Amino acid sequence: MLCKVIDIRGDYAIIRYEDTGMESEVAIALLPFGIDIGDRLKFENYEFTLI
Repeated sequence: MLCKVIDIRGDYAIIRYEDTGMESEVAIALLPFGIDIGDRLKFENYEFTLI
């Protein structure tokens, strides 16, 4: 599942899943190091990877 980082608020990133349009808050610690607003991520097997 593909998603995009749309905002960063403190220790959390707001991501939007591309297939459903739903938004979710995810702890920065669970995301790849150095993410920024606008980065695209792949969520697979309960793990986020930068694409």
